[in-house]
Amino acid sequence: KKKKKKDTYAEINLKTLKKNFDRVKKFANRYNDGEVKVCSIVKANAYGHGMKEIGKTLAEYGSDYLGTADYTESIILADHIKKFSKKKVPILCLGIMTNDVFFNDIVSRNIDVTFADMSLAKKLNDFAAGRNKKVNIQLQVDSGINRIGFSMKDTRSAVKKLMSYKNLKIKGIYSHFATSEIPQNPYAKKQYNEFKNLVKEIEADLIKFELKHVSNSGGVLNYNESFFNMIRPGVSLYGYYPDRKEVAKDIGIEPVMTLRSRVKFIKTLPKGSSISYGRKYFTQEETKIASVPIGYGDGYSRLLTNKSSVVIRGKKYRTAGAICMDWTMVELGKNSNVRVNDEVIIFGKEYPADNLSEILGTIPYEITCNVSQRVKRIYTEQ
Repeated sequence: KKKKKKDTYAEINLKTLKKNFDRVKKFANRYNDGEVKVCSIVKANAYGHGMKEIGKTLAEYGSDYLGTADYTESIILADHIKKFSKKKVPILCLGIMTNDVFFNDIVSRNIDVTFADMSLAKKLNDFAAGRNKKVNIQLQVDSGINRIGFSMKDTRSAVKKLMSYKNLKIKGIYSHFATSEIPQNPYAKKQYNEFKNLVKEIEADLIKFELKHVSNSGGVLNYNESFFNMIRPGVSLYGYYPDRKEVAKDIGIEPVMTLRSRVKFIKTLPKGSSISYGRKYFTQEETKIASVPIGYGDGYSRLLTNKSSVVIRGKKYRTAGAICMDWTMVELGKNSNVRVNDEVIIFGKEYPADNLSEILGTIPYEITCNVSQRVKRIYTEQ
């Protein structure tokens, strides 16, 4: 029996995802002859696209690593990859460990631990030694985002100390840009050069790092040079640029997610009729109003009230009245040929999420991340 699709669902195109992966990797490798590894960022439920399915797809397609935000995500993903993926890829947890609660889960799985301070190093080393295991670790250095990580001046001594722990294997070192989305930004250049020089100094007489990385999506587009040998693309894999206005290079990526719904009700209203809660919208003439079963309960922000558009039959229509938890109303005009059950595109290739993020004064990442759990993800290879 064929499952009936819900009226509102997110269609995730895995073919587009792979195409984006290829384009990002190719662009990052333009100076490096295919040597740059890719750590695909799948944190926050793969920016709303579904971490398990996206992680598995990217692992099998050739991603060298998968990047997560915390250890709960890391464990769930590691177990999923082990069970369902034909290719076993390591996971880099970009979050920091603050206690020993995940020690047991980590030593028994393929997870690289981020170290940003020394507080738990000895404890984790001893725990791993007691189980005859080695844990791969990567050092996060704060080169200027002022968030987490070893300070530049403390990194060298931290490396030295970590080298003495026999059950911790230093696999990589990385940092994070504060302004990577802005081409030719002096602060990003300063961060890049200072971090590069630090790594060079440590490599000169202490240890050669297998992995060195600093570039997120913006970094790949604007600051990628041949010194670093891994990239961490996130939003670009899902078809968006960190900042559409600032992007220096268009590399042909496309949105992976299309948020779809359907017209479920149409009414004709006279001029001067108010729509939805709070009577924030009045019809200027006799017109048809369509009701679409999507609202802020699905992640379609109430702040879009009277500001956003949707696409029906290839044409843009404005939303009308306050966005409700479960419904959004759309003004069709007097002579519209839109019918009940016509498909409504909330955002996707035809109407990218940039349009909504611009209205809200935010970034497309937030738009896709906000698509709630009650919206079913449907995966396609079309």
